[in-house]
Amino acid sequence: MSTDPTAGTDSGGLDRRTLLAATGGSAVAVALAGCAELLQDEDDAAGDADVPDEPIDAGLQTFTEGAPAVLGVQAQYGAETAVRRINENGGVAGREIDLEVVNEGEEHLDNYRQFVDRGKDVTFGPISSGGHEEMVPEIEDQGVVNVATDGTVTTLYEEEFTDVTYSFRFQNHDVMEALAAVTQAVELLGEDEINTYAGINPNYAFGQDEMDLFSLGIERMTGADEVYSGFPELGTDDMSAHITEVNSESPDVVFSSAWGGDATLLLEQAQANNLFDNTAALVGTVLYGSANDMSEDLVQGPIYSGSRNFYWDQPPTDRWSPAAELLEEVRSEYGVVPTAHFMSGYGAVTAWATAAERAVGLLGRWPEQDEIAATLENHGFFTPAGYHMIGPDHQGYSNAHFGELSWSNEFDAAVLESVEAFAPQQVSPPPAETSRDWIRGW
Repeated sequence: MSTDPTAGTDSGGLDRRTLLAATGGSAVAVALAGCAELLQDEDDAAGDADVPDEPIDAGLQTFTEGAPAVLGVQAQYGAETAVRRINENGGVAGREIDLEVVNEGEEHLDNYRQFVDRGKDVTFGPISSGGHEEMVPEIEDQGVVNVATDGTVTTLYEEEFTDVTYSFRFQNHDVMEALAAVTQAVELLGEDEINTYAGINPNYAFGQDEMDLFSLGIERMTGADEVYSGFPELGTDDMSAHITEVNSESPDVVFSSAWGGDATLLLEQAQANNLFDNTAALVGTVLYGSANDMSEDLVQGPIYSGSRNFYWDQPPTDRWSPAAELLEEVRSEYGVVPTAHFMSGYGAVTAWATAAERAVGLLGRWPEQDEIAATLENHGFFTPAGYHMIGPDHQGYSNAHFGELSWSNEFDAAVLESVEAFAPQQVSPPPAETSRDWIRGW
C-alpha cells in the first residue's frame, strides 16, 4: 500500500504542468520543491504587486553549540539551503531573504524578543519542545509570525494553545512519529509476538510525551505490558543502568526517543551491554537525526529509526527526483547527509516563503503579519520531501518515515533501509480530536 501523497505520478516524476499548478505557478515555489530546471520562461506569480525594495529580514534560532548541535546545525543547513534557492530564483515576490542564525541554548524567549526588537519580518525555530511551549504566548503578544522548525510536543496545539494566530510548526508532532514506531514494531514482529515492551527516553516534555503516546498505541494494538520505563536526564553521560534494567526484563520491543548525543550514547552502551541479545527490536523515533555522528559498529541491530517527515531517498526517486538532487547538494555544500532536522529548517522557510508569495499574488501588495498568518492556515506546498500541509490548527502534516538503521559504504554514513512512509491520517487524529482520545478509541 502506498502512503506517499505523490503516488500515481509517472515514472519521470511530477510533470511540469502538475507541479506548476500545485505551487501556484511561482518560480520560487518550484525551486523550493527542488525542480529548478522547470523555471524557464515562467511568469512571476507576484506580477506588478506593490512590494518593498529592501530584503526580507529573517531570524532562525537553533542549537549551534554543544551536543544538541547535531540536530540544530542540520536545521541551520536546511534553512540556509532554502534561502539560497529563494535568492537565486528571484526572491519572495522579488525580495531576497537575509537570514540571521543565533544559538538557541536556553534563551528561547530572549532570542525571539531580540529578533522582534531588531525588526525581523519573520522568525524560525526552535528545536526544543520546552522552548517552543514557552515562546507561544510571547509570539501571540508580539504578532510576528514564527514558524517553529521542531518543538514537537503533541499537547502544544491540541490542548494548551488551541487558538493561536502567529505561531506555527512545520515538523510533524510527536504522535505521528510515536505511532509510526508502534506500527513499525507491529509490522516487524507481528501483533501476537509483542507481549512486553520497555522504554528509555529523555527526562523532559518531549521524551515523556513520546513514551506516553507509544505506550498508548502499543497497548491498544497488541495488549502488551510495560516492564520498564526509564528517563535519563537529557545530556547524560551514562545510560548503562537503564540498559541493565531492560536486559533483566528481556522485553520484546524497546522504545526510545533519545536524540543528539543521547542517541549515540544509547547505541554505544546498548552494544557494549548486549541489549540486542535481549530484545527483538529497538525502535527509536529520532535516532537517525544523529546519523552523521554514527559509526558502522553502532548500527548493528535490529535497530529501527524514524526520520520524521524526511528521508533523502523518499519519495522513491524514480517518481520524484528532487530528493536525490538535494542529497548531492547537501553533501557538496556541507559534507554531511541530510537528516529530518535539515528538512525542519528547509520546510519552515519554505512554508512561510510560499505563503507570503501567495498572499502577495492575492493582495497585489506586500501582506501584513496577520495576512501572512491567515495564508499559512490550510497552506499546502512542496519540498524535495514531497507534499506538506499546514493545518487549521497551525500544525504541519507530512508523511512520517521509518526504516532499519544500517551502514552505507558508498556514503560512509548511516542510512535507513526498507523505509516505510506513513500518511498523516494513519498516524494523527482527525480535526478537533486530541491524539490521546483518538488512540484510546481504537
